[in-house]
Amino acid sequence: MEDNVQKAIFSLLEKYAKAYQDKDLDGILKLFEDSADLVVIGTGYDEWIKGYENLQYGFERDFKQADNINVKFRNVTISSTDNVAWISAHMNVDARADGQDIYLPGRLSAVILKINEKWLFTQLHYSLPASEQEEGKAWPDI
Repeated sequence: MEDNVQKAIFSLLEKYAKAYQDKDLDGILKLFEDSADLVVIGTGYDEWIKGYENLQYGFERDFKQADNINVKFRNVTISSTDNVAWISAHMNVDARADGQDIYLPGRLSAVILKINEKWLFTQLHYSLPASEQEEGKAWPDI
């Protein structure tokens, strides 16, 4: 993979984390492809966003319901070909919501497209490990 692709993807992740921390709605929306095919999946049952026109509501809700949001990425893997990149990472989120400090040790996967010389998320999935599933077990106890 070209070094400039890797740098561009890390820059995209840094911009995402900064916009989230700053609750910068315009800044975070600029990081996503303006397409009806866009898909963003969060941890909540109702957090399945299809289409760019629906993306704003999800981030507005996140920003309204939490303070001091801090996003950190680690163990990032990046692969690419031509104008498509796909990544996986640990995405840890610290926030304060409803007067409580929250730590979410999440997982991120994303597809990123290069459109007009700019890398943009076209698919993003953030999930949390199943708390009901013990380490070493293939199935959760429910």
